[in-house]
Amino acid sequence: MHSSLRQNPSLRLILSLLLFALCSFALTSHHLADEAGFGTHPGDTGRNDIPLNIIIPASDTTSVALSRHRIAANTHPENRAFINGKEVTVHPSGAFVGLVDLSVGETAAEIRVRTPEGDTRVRKLHFYRTDPDAVTPPQATPEVIRYAEDQLPVVARIQARRAFLNSGSGTDRLGGARLGYLERGVRLDVVGEHGSFYIVRLSENMEAYLPMHFAELLPEGTPSPRSLTGSATVSGTDAFDMVTLSLGQRLPYISNMRTDPNVIEIDIFGADSNTNWITHLQSAEGIRSVSWDQAGTNHFRLYIHLEHDMHWGYHIGYGVGSSLRVQVQRPPRLASTYRPLEGMSIAVDAGHGGENRGAIGATGAAEKDIALDISQKLKDRLEQEGARVLMTRDRDINVSMIQRSEMVIASDAHVLVSIHANSIGSATNPDAIRGTSSYYRHHAFQPLAYMVHDRMLELPLRDFGLIGSFNFTLNALTEMPNVLVETAFISHPVDEMKLLDPDFQDRMAEKIVDGLRDFFRKYGKSEPI
Repeated sequence: MHSSLRQNPSLRLILSLLLFALCSFALTSHHLADEAGFGTHPGDTGRNDIPLNIIIPASDTTSVALSRHRIAANTHPENRAFINGKEVTVHPSGAFVGLVDLSVGETAAEIRVRTPEGDTRVRKLHFYRTDPDAVTPPQATPEVIRYAEDQLPVVARIQARRAFLNSGSGTDRLGGARLGYLERGVRLDVVGEHGSFYIVRLSENMEAYLPMHFAELLPEGTPSPRSLTGSATVSGTDAFDMVTLSLGQRLPYISNMRTDPNVIEIDIFGADSNTNWITHLQSAEGIRSVSWDQAGTNHFRLYIHLEHDMHWGYHIGYGVGSSLRVQVQRPPRLASTYRPLEGMSIAVDAGHGGENRGAIGATGAAEKDIALDISQKLKDRLEQEGARVLMTRDRDINVSMIQRSEMVIASDAHVLVSIHANSIGSATNPDAIRGTSSYYRHHAFQPLAYMVHDRMLELPLRDFGLIGSFNFTLNALTEMPNVLVETAFISHPVDEMKLLDPDFQDRMAEKIVDGLRDFFRKYGKSEPI
């Protein structure tokens, strides 16, 4: 045989390829078995062919700071499951969840599954909890540095897309509380630093925090950004209304939507009024009037009083030059009250995608996939209603929040719906939290969130609430009413089964469409008969 191999190179090649294929099959089979919970793990005892797949925690050894940690796992749905000897429910999906209490130091947790025949498999998890009372060096708090008066003025210029100002140095899962966004070229007075933030002075009694990577410092001797305001013009096109205010340079601004009555309020910092002429053209159909006041030294406030009873969004920026332009959206005209979505433009955002899996359920299901499935069903239903739909992603790809924001703004959509699945933290009882919720940032857009949420509650889902002042990037947009729909909790096995059910996904999409239909029917502009 060896002689034949040496004398027959073709036979040697065939045998080598066969051996490679067998090895590859063995490795692949082991990987698939491990993914299904059949592989061996440290601390794994009993029959390792019994499925036991632990999703959370992701590792058999976990370091934690809190006094408890949740477990999310799955097995065959006919099996029984036990966490530290206590039986937990195995759901029809095979998912089971629980919560383990942790002592300071090492705590071992035993996860056991048992077949109907009485065979078992056991996994041991090890948690290492730090002592909260231990004397440890305090985490360094960034020092607040205030520039000396003889160093001022220090001027920064925005150089990044979608730069924002924070109200303080606080942090959150989605970042600190934001005051608003600024365009490239805007100049600000810098009076200090705090960690990775510039402290900027907006007015005599107001400061804000600007992430340093958004701006460049201008050469020493650059004067503070100051300007007199000039004349203002109120005009309209076939699609929107426009307010233009003359300024000498690009100054920082913050805008807000007030309700009852509906007013867009814009604070322009570094500006003193010389606005003695406001031209209002009849082409501006949705603006009742424009007024101003001097809110303080170098602090000019502009008021845009609206005709309609719902804010439909606005875009604020400088465009070309230094004149501030506010593009105000009018209520869309309904083709009919029977089909209020016909002809409307709806942006649908499927959360996460690509490497960003989002939250993970006990079955191993990823939020990104569920969000895309529901979003595609929502798109289909909206198109059946005659709407035009923009998807921020229509496949499993990564799309940054800046890209999503810019896509939605460029689309001129009338409303935006972002689809997600909710999840709890690592120390929360997964059996206790479930349900649907809707989120908004601007109070003026609360009616949209309310109407969608109200319709979602017609499904067999618990009410997790209507949440305002939410610091999600797409909720921060002022260009159109928007809502983030956390459809249900992927961390709860019952909710997760609903999220994975194509029929229930379609029912969710149907209820979101019902909410949108309610919103457009109430606030859209009906043609006079």
